[in-house]
Amino acid sequence: MIDEEIWIAAKECFPVGANVHGTVEKCLPFGFFVKLPGFPGGMAVVDAIAYLPHGVVVDPSLWPSPGQSIDVEVVYHVDRHRQIKLRVGGEEVD
Repeated sequence: MIDEEIWIAAKECFPVGANVHGTVEKCLPFGFFVKLPGFPGGMAVVDAIAYLPHGVVVDPSLWPSPGQSIDVEVVYHVDRHRQIKLRVGGEEVD
């Protein structure tokens, strides 16, 4: 887990509502991890239900591949896990 100073800086750099450009790192059945610039060692995740490029959830076979660039929106911060949750398209995810 990243240390407190890096986490505080990451939340300031990537506030809720911010649009960010990142790179897909790894795809898993629940979603995929995105590397964000200036957030070394941190986790940013697009959950399967938050990948809505055309306003609807898509099959995982249509998700971006590792190494692919992607534009995302920060939807919330998970302090307990020091994780940034992201989405692509769609409306607010509960």
